[in-house]
Formats: sequence, structure tokens, C-alpha cells
Amino acid sequence: MLRRAHEGEENPINPTTRSNGRYSQRRGMKYVWGILAVCVIALMAVTIRPDVCVLTAHIVVLAPWANIIALRGWLVIVFGVLGLLCAILAAIRWAVCRKGRIAVGLAVILGGCALAHGVLIGARGIANPGQLPLDTGITASGQGTGAITVLSYNTQGGRIDVTALREVVKENGVDLLVLPETSTKRGKEINAALAEAGMEFQQFDTATDQYQPDFRSTVVLVSAALGQYTHVDSGLPQESAVRIVPVNGSGPTIYAVHTFAPSPATIDIWRSHIRQVYALCDQPGPYIIAGDFNSTKDHELAVGANCFDAMAEAGSAGLGTWPSTLPPLLGAPIDRVLHDDSYQGVAATLIGVGESDHRGIIVRLEPRSQ
Repeated sequence: MLRRAHEGEENPINPTTRSNGRYSQRRGMKYVWGILAVCVIALMAVTIRPDVCVLTAHIVVLAPWANIIALRGWLVIVFGVLGLLCAILAAIRWAVCRKGRIAVGLAVILGGCALAHGVLIGARGIANPGQLPLDTGITASGQGTGAITVLSYNTQGGRIDVTALREVVKENGVDLLVLPETSTKRGKEINAALAEAGMEFQQFDTATDQYQPDFRSTVVLVSAALGQYTHVDSGLPQESAVRIVPVNGSGPTIYAVHTFAPSPATIDIWRSHIRQVYALCDQPGPYIIAGDFNSTKDHELAVGANCFDAMAEAGSAGLGTWPSTLPPLLGAPIDRVLHDDSYQGVAATLIGVGESDHRGIIVRLEPRSQ
């Protein structure tokens, strides 16, 4: 009996020690949750402003971030849903055991991130009037205000209604059509339809072999009202890039671009393409760069460029153009029109006249001197 008592005295149950152990465990979990919260905040910061530092800018041009950042509308939904789930968890924990402060904090952070993405989309613009105001630019009068109306449309191999496209061109006074993934033959069909309606356009293209896939071909149609243009070397390694310049030197140099998509297999090519395309913004003007960039404003900033964006100036850069099967707010705004400071985007809209996986964009540029 004495031995058992003695053994009991050697290993007593110490309430204080047990309490301290629980306290240490709780404190350790707080550190874990704190580190998790910091990681979540950092992750969300990367998606909101990936250009804030060299490291995050580099991350956003890697797979899969290059694709994720292009779909801000989905980020609003994902972060919003996660925030809601954390809020529900916090409510349950509070009702059961009067705990849940960490879940509340995560709910607030995630909800704030969803809101930040939504605000950014709204700031870039979601205006989509359907048709631009009456054109008083070059095509309409031969002189007018000097405004140039640009249509950029990836036709996915010409999968558009030519008659409907002709009416869109006529109603909006389009002066310049940039048509990625459009064969030379299909471009001639579109040009002939425009001519039937009394609209004269010059055609330029990549002269891609008919046996090559259409995604390698780009067609440019420029109104005769802009004057005579000629095709010169684009200076870009892209097969689907077209550069045309005015014969008399009066008017903008026009670049039609179509970069590779940022798939895991082509991410290096894509990154090289977008750097070269956005580097065009450093050249002297006047110039217009239009087409399927397969990249957004975020990628542009991530590679160190900051171009004049006509869609943003017109209040429509938050609308997605791909894929056309999704609502514009959930798509990626990868079809763009950029320019130098000779112009300013004053109106823009989205169009859809066929079965292409892209929506087209129409942007009106006015001279800044006006």
C-alpha cells in the first residue's frame, strides 16, 4: 500500500500542467491558423494586383496562373462562395461552442477579395450598348472628325454570318476589320459582301497556305476612306501577324496580332509573343494594334507594359470576349484594341454574328486633339 502511494506521489495528476498543455496546444493552433490566413491573403493579393512586385508579376505569366487571372468574373464567384461557406461555419461554431472568430476573419477576407475583383471589373468597364452612336468619322463623310472605328473579331475559321457582319460594319461605320483565324479565301468573301453594299475595302492577310490550319491566318480589311495602305514586314515572329502602313505616310500604322494561347505546352511561346506585342506600345505613333491577344490587361502589366487601351477608355474592358458560350462578365477580355496617345477610345460594344468561340469588339477611336 505504501509503495502504491509512493508511486502515486511520483506521478501525480497535475491540473496545472494539463491546463498549460491545452493552452500551448491552442496557442500552436492559433499560429497555424495565422500562417494560413497570411497565405490566403497573399494568394488573393496576387490575383487582385499581380503586377505589384517582380515575383507576383512573374507568377502570373506561368501556367496555370496565366489562365486563372484572365477570368476575374469566376474569381468573384469562387472567393464569394468560399467567404459564404466560412461565414456559415462561423455561425455554426458560435451556436455550438461560442467559437468561430478565425472563420469570421476568413469570411471577411474572402468576401473582401471577391468585392475587390468585382470593383476592378467595374472600374475597367462593363458598358455594352449593342451599337455605337452615329459615325461622323472618316467612312461616313470622307473627312468628318477623323474618328476611326475598329472591329476585331476572331472568327474561328470563318464561322460567322457574312451578311450579318456586313450589316454590323455598315451600321457602325467600321473603317478597319481585324479578323484572326480567318483564311484568305474567307476574307475575300467578306470583302465581296462589303463591296455589294457599296463599301470599298483593301484586303491584307498572312497569305497562309490553304492547307494550313485557320488559326495561323489573319485577315485585315481597311476602308478606302483611310487612304491607300501597303503590307510590310510586321517585325514580329508570329505567323499570324500583319502590319500595314499608309502609302503616303498619313495615317496610323496598323498591326493585326494573334498570339498563341497560354496552354501548358505553349506557355513559353505565348509569353514571348505577348512581350513582343506589348513592346510595340513603345514605338512612336500613330499606330493601332488590334486582334486576339490571348492575354488581358493584367498580363500586359505583368510584362512591364502599360499601353493605351481603347476598350478601357470607352468603359468596356471588363467584358469578356472568350468563350462566347459564357456571359461577358464571366469571360476573358482577350480581344483588344491598343493605340498610342494620338487617339482615345470613346465608344465600344461587343458583337456576335455566328458560331465563333469569340465575341467581336467594335471600338471607336477619336483623335485626342479633337
